[in-house]
Amino acid sequence: MTADKPRRQVFRQEIRDRIRDAIFSGELKPGDRIIETFWAKELGVSQGPVREAIRDLEALGLVETIPFKGSRVRKLSRKDVIDNYEVRICLESKSIRDAIQILSDTDLANLSDHLQQVLHEMDRCAEQADLIHFTESDAAFHQSIIDATGNVVLKRLWKQCNMRNWFTVSKLADAENLKRLQKEHQRILNAIRVRDIEEATITLEEHLTNLMMSFMDD
Repeated sequence: MTADKPRRQVFRQEIRDRIRDAIFSGELKPGDRIIETFWAKELGVSQGPVREAIRDLEALGLVETIPFKGSRVRKLSRKDVIDNYEVRICLESKSIRDAIQILSDTDLANLSDHLQQVLHEMDRCAEQADLIHFTESDAAFHQSIIDATGNVVLKRLWKQCNMRNWFTVSKLADAENLKRLQKEHQRILNAIRVRDIEEATITLEEHLTNLMMSFMDD
């Protein structure tokens, strides 16, 4: 039993990540059913860990379960998008202010160097219009700032908002848009390097607000 439980947990995480990636890539679209038997057969597991993985995705806001109809990829309403971005802006503005105020010169320099490496990767992905890896680097950029604050509650809340925000990211899937996003991140980093809290937070808020508006611009 002790050996089975960790193995089941690994299955659950792997299944969750596989279904999540299917949602982000557009393989599963908003409103599509998530069929337990299909994913169990596809991944070579029983339905138990698939059901648990679906519950995890439901907790993150990616999936909704409708009585007698099963689980589906959640459709985001205009209010869902606004609510998520308003919270995310608050969380990330706090993380930037805290990082700039709390970190020593050495730690801030190390963070800045790391963020610059992430931006190089984002630039490479933008050149290739590689949306999936670009979004992974984007998340790594923002999470690195939050991690630097040491605030575990902030990190947990941010993860919920960030997961939901990438539902409609396919709208940005061309090289020109990705390059624009990379440049906005570079402006945020430039402000962090010189401890310019006002510039960093204003640029961040503009960046996230523009994303929010692009997701609602149908």
